[in-house]
Amino acid sequence: MQEFTYEQIREKALRQGVKDNRVHIGLWANINNYLKIRRKKNGKVTTYYISLQKLAY
Repeated sequence: MQEFTYEQIREKALRQGVKDNRVHIGLWANINNYLKIRRKKNGKVTTYYISLQKLAY
């Protein structure tokens, strides 16, 4: 299972012509089967995305 940070997802979305804002990038990730997970570490929340295509058997 591979996790991607927001910055990595953003790079992928921008290569496909998605507008550079959180809403459009988040919608792109949702449409392309990425699951959004937020984790809190040392008081800072970080967003990770997991590809659902890789989870299917």
